[in-house]
Amino acid sequence: MSRKIAVVGSSNIDLIMQVPSFPKPGETVAGGVFTQSFGGKGANQAVAAARAGGDVVFISCLGTDHFAEDFMARFEEDGIDTTAVFQEPGVSTGTAMITVDENGENCISVAPGANYKLNKRHITKAQPVLKDARIILLQGELHPDMLRYILNWAFEEEKKVLLNLAPAQHLEIEYLKRLAILVVNESEAGKLVGRSVKGMDQAKQAAEELAAMTDGGVIVSLGENGSYLVTDDLRQIVPAFKVKAIDTTGAGDVYCGALAAALVEGMEPKDAIRFASAAAAISVTRLGAQPSVPSRQEIDEMLLGNSDRY
Repeated sequence: MSRKIAVVGSSNIDLIMQVPSFPKPGETVAGGVFTQSFGGKGANQAVAAARAGGDVVFISCLGTDHFAEDFMARFEEDGIDTTAVFQEPGVSTGTAMITVDENGENCISVAPGANYKLNKRHITKAQPVLKDARIILLQGELHPDMLRYILNWAFEEEKKVLLNLAPAQHLEIEYLKRLAILVVNESEAGKLVGRSVKGMDQAKQAAEELAAMTDGGVIVSLGENGSYLVTDDLRQIVPAFKVKAIDTTGAGDVYCGALAAALVEGMEPKDAIRFASAAAAISVTRLGAQPSVPSRQEIDEMLLGNSDRY
């Protein structure tokens, strides 16, 4: 059986500004530090899955600027199959402007650029690699029409889909029922259930409601407070690993990419979540999205070093 992971999603150049505090409207905050790195939720998850040991093919759309060449070189360095990474003329590669405060929290603005040019024609060309995948990993950063189109195609082909609905967007129950796994954080869970979700108790309730809307598993991630898993026969809290966060940018993407890698290896869901949590914990101790993604060896060492506490 194939162990390939097909990630369909966005690629962004991240422009990162570290500042003492977030500026208020009309305010200028000086003393920042600027860096530039590779990002985009799809690209982040593809890199995370590959570095965690997964056999990954990435389906995405880049522009024809110099950023696209840099992206292709980076994907190949991580051993990612790029045969379905397309380039669209006359449009820029996606860009994200990220502000990070001294506590490691972030605010992000995204210009999708070529990401929103991914279309049915591209998916048709990518069908051979999609059909070969054991699991398809999607995110909410896809254009809403394309997200629904891919979910329909995957359902007809009986392919398992792991959807990280981040950022949150409205998705009808008919599509939720086609998922193998739905992964959301507190904010995203809140948007799906129509109310604020904060803390483990509310996350549990939201997860149960979402599980009733889907035919698969639901994971609500709570950052440093861990994750809550709901399946047909399991209700499980999985603690987070305690680390000092420097930058939380991309942590959710690292979590989902590592989760996909663990699941195709055959790990049980709660063990796969623990694996993903270790990867995400390592990532927040570093600056940037893809630069922070850990290797398989680092994840295994984190798990081994904390085996007596988790």
